[in-house]
Amino acid sequence: MRKRWRRRVLLAALLVLAGLAAGGHLWAHWHYREAQKALTLRDFAGAQQHLTRCLTVWPRSTAMHLEAARAARKAGAFDEAERLLSRHRELGGDPDPRDLERLLLAVQRGDLARAERPLVGLVLKDHPDSVLILEVLALAYYQTYQLAKVQECLRRWLEREPDRPEAWLLRARVCERLNNPDEALASYRRVVELDPDNDDARLQMAGHVARRNQPQEALAEFEYLRRRLGDTAAVLKGLACCRRALNQPDEARQLLEAVLAEDPRDWRALTERGNLALTYESAAGAEKWFRRAVAVAPYERDVNYGFSQCLARLGKSQEAEAVLSRCKRAEADLARLGDLSRAIGRAPHDPALRCEAGLILMRRGLKAEGLRWLESALVVDPRHAGTHQALADYFERAGDAQRAAQHRRLAPGGGAPPAGEGGQTRP
Repeated sequence: MRKRWRRRVLLAALLVLAGLAAGGHLWAHWHYREAQKALTLRDFAGAQQHLTRCLTVWPRSTAMHLEAARAARKAGAFDEAERLLSRHRELGGDPDPRDLERLLLAVQRGDLARAERPLVGLVLKDHPDSVLILEVLALAYYQTYQLAKVQECLRRWLEREPDRPEAWLLRARVCERLNNPDEALASYRRVVELDPDNDDARLQMAGHVARRNQPQEALAEFEYLRRRLGDTAAVLKGLACCRRALNQPDEARQLLEAVLAEDPRDWRALTERGNLALTYESAAGAEKWFRRAVAVAPYERDVNYGFSQCLARLGKSQEAEAVLSRCKRAEADLARLGDLSRAIGRAPHDPALRCEAGLILMRRGLKAEGLRWLESALVVDPRHAGTHQALADYFERAGDAQRAAQHRRLAPGGGAPPAGEGGQTRP
């Protein structure tokens, strides 16, 4: 009896342990499925969390470590991705996919120069993970303004995945940088067709449609976005533009008043309000709106063009000419940026081109992007005098005397950066 009782107790214990183990595996499989869903939705942080839980049940799975590392890289958790890849090596995982992940990780960390050649070589050999490589390279090229290379990556990517919304979205942004609005609109339309819930892409598409003087179609898109997003500033400004074009000034005025009540310095809303006043009220009434817009965005083409028209109607011809000149300069800047983007694509290691692009962007008020370009020029050539001079001038105006002095010391002779127009050497 005693032996029989012990056997029953042991059997029960084994059944409990088996049940716990099976339950643990079921729990891990559930998290794995949730991770795959999160990856499909591009929720990389969520996927990383689910895969981390899987590793608590399967701590020696090399495949799981590789997947978790990839999710961490995509989520921007680079140190965690590195740790998981190191653990993958310790467990004896296949080195080839691990080496690929390390190269992709290097690109996302900003070391494109080291990883570019081997990754391009893998794509040219039609590696099974070519799409993964092309996506990472395309984004890196876009961030460093190598737009010709972005276009080549996108061409190859879309050949393999013609229905991938992310590729079409990046193509739309490249077309915008190249000042090609027709192709940008076509790409945004394709994104919305493939991913109808992509509100950002639909918003950009609606804006392009409005600028093509198709207010009725644009209005329908903005109204749809209003139902989904509520009264956001971007949606209300788009609706106001459409209402003005459709001869509905009262509705447009109410929409703009709502935007400006939240942000009185919204230069796009101020400009649209000026256009509304110029069309339906008076030039004198429009002038105050344009002056407020110019104070916030002095180099924006749309602001200056509307302001020059307003001043001309008021008979202020001298000031109108000055503003129109500034408008033409803004147009020249945009054209020059397009030229520079193509030139940088042909000569990505020329610091002077990057410096000039940075100066133009900063002059247009895009300080963060301009600084990135100036800094990228120094990555190419750490002693480029013109870039150090431009950064010294910028930090001096920003009140950072220490950083200004550092850059000025590295600009022997105060070498002048490329001007772009009229001898302008300061961003």
